Amino acid sequence: MVRRTLEISRRQALVLAGGGAAALLTPATLAHATGNDLRDGMRALAGKIFYTTDRPGRWKGKENSHSPMIKVDKKGGDVLVRAATQHGMSGTHYIIKHILLDGELNFVKEQIFDKTFDNPRSRFELNDYSGRLFVVSICNQHDNWINWSEV
Repeated sequence: MVRRTLEISRRQALVLAGGGAAALLTPATLAHATGNDLRDGMRALAGKIFYTTDRPGRWKGKENSHSPMIKVDKKGGDVLVRAATQHGMSGTHYIIKHILLDGELNFVKEQIFDKTFDNPRSRFELNDYSGRLFVVSICNQHDNWINWSEV
């Protein structure tokens, strides 16, 4: 009998972990929203599976360079979401991508970065959106960081 080993890179593992975290945070989990910045379902996982500025978990001290900053501009029905992570990009330590999620944590758009040429900054154009938006910034060494804003 031949035993096969699944080999994945750290980057692939982080992307899978980010998808797994999003899958765990289903709308049913969020049904008990309290009106606080972090909803109950997310609060239990913050600082463990993903990280935020106020719940950095094992990455305490990395908040300023890993948590995405968000700016939202709205003109009529047009919405421009800009996200930036104040993080350098080197061959060994970089931001992989930004993921934009709606208020129910459904995937909306993503921006994948080339560590050689890009800065971790994204522009997402939306039409007729209102409510909460989440931006996930994925670092190849320091995991998934989430921030949010209201439109």
